[in-house]
Amino acid sequence: MKAVVVDSEYGSVNAQELAQVARAFDQAGIELEICHFNTEEEIIDGCGDAMAILGTGNPPVTRKVMEALPQLQFVQRFGVGVNSIDLEAAAELGKIILNIPGFCAKELADLSAAMILGLVRNSNYYDREIRKGNWPKCQYLLPGDVREMTLGIYGFGAAGRYLHDIFHGGFGTKIISCDPYIPDDAKKQYPHVDFVDFETMVRESDIVSIHVGLSDETYHVFNKDTFKKMKNTAMIINTSRGPIIDQKDLAWALEAGEILYAGLDTVEKEPIEKDDPLLNMDNVILNPHSGSYGAGAKKTQIETVCRLIPSAVVKGIVPKRNIANKGVLSRDTGYTYV
Repeated sequence: MKAVVVDSEYGSVNAQELAQVARAFDQAGIELEICHFNTEEEIIDGCGDAMAILGTGNPPVTRKVMEALPQLQFVQRFGVGVNSIDLEAAAELGKIILNIPGFCAKELADLSAAMILGLVRNSNYYDREIRKGNWPKCQYLLPGDVREMTLGIYGFGAAGRYLHDIFHGGFGTKIISCDPYIPDDAKKQYPHVDFVDFETMVRESDIVSIHVGLSDETYHVFNKDTFKKMKNTAMIINTSRGPIIDQKDLAWALEAGEILYAGLDTVEKEPIEKDDPLLNMDNVILNPHSGSYGAGAKKTQIETVCRLIPSAVVKGIVPKRNIANKGVLSRDTGYTYV
């Protein structure tokens, strides 16, 4: 049996970690090839006899790719996001798409908190200025008090809940959230959180932190019209997916004073364009899509990838929680779902 890592140069998984995965696969009788392909055609040409494709980033696993690979049984993501994979086509074709839900939720919440406090307290700005030889004592934006702010959490999943714990538990910050998919029993566990619609969240929040996946519903949901509805002192934080924010509109909103701050771990095109206006703004913090980078998350990530497909091959068992295309559960793939 053969499996192929199709985007080894993405940067989120190093060679040593891929070697660890290769050893685990080898013990299950699976040969793992480490490759880097950029297009659908390259994936098709390089994976003709593969029973599994592994993506360290967001490889284009489209209907075209899957239809051209009849031996393909699994697509394994090293993370949570599956926006580059056609889940509907995969279910229809009987391909099982695996991801690792929640594996870096604490790390994403911690990064969001770090960005919020770094922007509010001007710490990144002061650090840059001091390194230039300046000493801007008690200058730049006057810091507000997070204890008196309203934090709007867009998506109240695991990362959003950890961020809630940090700010509600640590500072007593008022929390509101927009998440139309959160069940009522989960809401009851957070009686002090106001669950509101999107318009109310963007209008009332001093800080909006994004923790939703990328979909047709969320693509460019933060745009000029949205920024106009936000407070002109507001902050937006994105540790989710870049295209949830229209980046050109964000730059406009910051330049026009429609909002005051932005903290981004993800941007629309990675790496960020060298002429992007966000690079010249002191009220913006940028990270290189490294929110999942942490000791705990990394351990869970590699151990899970080492286990899922080998366990399926050896034992015929696949955990339901790791199946991203739930539609495949009604198909007879020869595997038992637990």
